[in-house]
Amino acid sequence: MSAGDDTAAAPGLRRRGLFALLTAAGAAMGLGGAQASPLKRDEHVLALPGLLWQGADGQLQADIELWVYENERRPGARSLFARYLGIELTQLSARERALFETRARWFLKDSERGKRLSIEMDGQGPLPLNRTDRAGRSSTQISLPSALWNRAWERAPAQPQAYSVTGRSQSQGWLWPMAAQGLSIVSDIDDTIKISQVRDTRQLLRNTFLVPFEAVPGMAAWLGQMQAAGAQAGRNVEVHYLSSSPVQLLEPLQDFLQGYGFPGGCLLLRESTSWNRLIPGAQDGERHKLAHLQRLMVRFPGRRFVLIGDSGEADPEIYAQAASRHPQQVAAILIRDVTGEAASAARYRQAMAALPAATPWYLIEDGAQGLAIAQQHGFWL
Repeated sequence: MSAGDDTAAAPGLRRRGLFALLTAAGAAMGLGGAQASPLKRDEHVLALPGLLWQGADGQLQADIELWVYENERRPGARSLFARYLGIELTQLSARERALFETRARWFLKDSERGKRLSIEMDGQGPLPLNRTDRAGRSSTQISLPSALWNRAWERAPAQPQAYSVTGRSQSQGWLWPMAAQGLSIVSDIDDTIKISQVRDTRQLLRNTFLVPFEAVPGMAAWLGQMQAAGAQAGRNVEVHYLSSSPVQLLEPLQDFLQGYGFPGGCLLLRESTSWNRLIPGAQDGERHKLAHLQRLMVRFPGRRFVLIGDSGEADPEIYAQAASRHPQQVAAILIRDVTGEAASAARYRQAMAALPAATPWYLIEDGAQGLAIAQQHGFWL
């Protein structure tokens, strides 16, 4: 989720004076003291999805990502956030207002710095984590006993494994097991599998906060059939949803994926726990996606990757760069056309110039076309 170069930005996003107002109201979150402290009763934890894998020494490794926050209690914060988005609350229908309240609540949080946390998983723990930073985020790679690894995860898509935050049993996180060998389908979300209209900022914000999420036709069936075909061939096929959407949209996006029947997979969303980073600049989104692709390909050199994105953002350029860095790992790149550019356009010629000769790329319109290409070339084999 990032804004295009259009001039139809929401009024609230154009008014520089409102940024000063936001800052004064506390939009820069998590500025508490640096001393570590335990969680308070009014502080909450959101666990972000992570990966679970077997290291070279047989020990299990896991990425634990937590966000600690307390609910915003300052009067007028919701109205202020709506103004920031250019949304007039009094003009919304009952349905739009209900959706806005549901989705906006995750942006009305105060991040908590310097919090001590630990987790428990399958009888292990408490396992201490790094304390939270100024954005309320704790990021820790932990080790677990090798006995927890299930060999069945190496042959078929694995179900996520649960862990809980110590002392907060209701704060549960999920780790997606990842085998050393297999195929990883990495898919963008906005305008790739979900209609977002990223290039029109006003419409993007409306689609994000005021209307039900809508899937791109055929995309859920395509990803699901690729995963099922891989399982039938005895090949581990996992799905990763790599998006520039902010972490505050985790719950709505999980509901969207489940509601439309997309295969389960780890959501890799962008760090954004302050309002002025709701819509990232182009370079922010590129850095986020490249960093995750680099981490996946270095961490799992025995896996092949199919990269799926769209032409509305920099996915062609990002994916081509990843393939040039890891020429043996990228099986194919598929780009959903939302800009009307032909495959022969200067943009694609430039982006794909460094693409390894053995890495094919395709321009598609929807999931049905993507599925036909995948079936023809058997990417899961």
